Amino acid sequence: MIRKSIMALAMILSVGIAQAKKALVVVAHGAPSAAWNKPVLAIEPMLQSIDMPSIDYKRVALMEFTSPNIPEVIADCEREHIDTVFVLPLFIAPSSHSEDDIPNILGQKYTPSTLKELAAENAKLVKTNMHIIIGPTLYEGDVIEKSMLREIKNMSKDPANEAVLLLAHGDPERIGFWKSTMKRTADYVKKNTSINYVDQNLIAMGYYFANDVKPLLERAAQKKKRILVQGIYLMSSVSSMDKATKKEKPDYLKGIKADVVYSTAGILPGSTDLVVDWIQQTTNQWVASLK
Repeated sequence: MIRKSIMALAMILSVGIAQAKKALVVVAHGAPSAAWNKPVLAIEPMLQSIDMPSIDYKRVALMEFTSPNIPEVIADCEREHIDTVFVLPLFIAPSSHSEDDIPNILGQKYTPSTLKELAAENAKLVKTNMHIIIGPTLYEGDVIEKSMLREIKNMSKDPANEAVLLLAHGDPERIGFWKSTMKRTADYVKKNTSINYVDQNLIAMGYYFANDVKPLLERAAQKKKRILVQGIYLMSSVSSMDKATKKEKPDYLKGIKADVVYSTAGILPGSTDLVVDWIQQTTNQWVASLK
């Protein structure tokens, strides 16, 4: 009798586990600009068209500035009776956003200083009984290298006479991840092109862009006739930074004896296919790890 009761209980538990519903929520930074958010939000219908075993609900959320924000999407997951949510931060590398802001918003971390900053920004926090797992950033994988290579090849016309300059704006508290990202990308470009001059550096954005980038351009111009400048950003482009800089400092490139070509793209939307593949593979790996 006891044995039968145990077996019955085991069957009930196994059915409960099998019926547990899982959701995938991809979280990007978000921006006041609808143009910035559009390529990110466009990922959601692409994910919904892909068959991911054991994933019952797929959404994209924005960390700040606009909807759909994280609490709204998590509330939607609850309405769908989701048991476990796999959250993927759509960021280049580990940063204060992926490691502090998002976990604190989701209630997976308690950091008083971060919560104080979030409160000052009127950020809403999540309160839920659902199980939440936070996955890796794009640093885990090869999307960055492949997408940067794609943009560089699009710009390249004369590899023998070209230099590549890779730029990024990283979290100073996690500088090791950014240095590794830059080196990996530079090595990948060298390996997969015939361009033999590839330089990389972390730079400031905004007012200090010109001060940081000009010495790098001057150095490259001593070796090559054409400089391809590519930014390792999810959505921002070095072309837009160049245009903004020229409004304040129209002659900042004066003296550069080379043709400087600024990329007009980041990772999205040009490499959306690579990002979606990475999301699918990473999510499937997580599901497989549960077995």
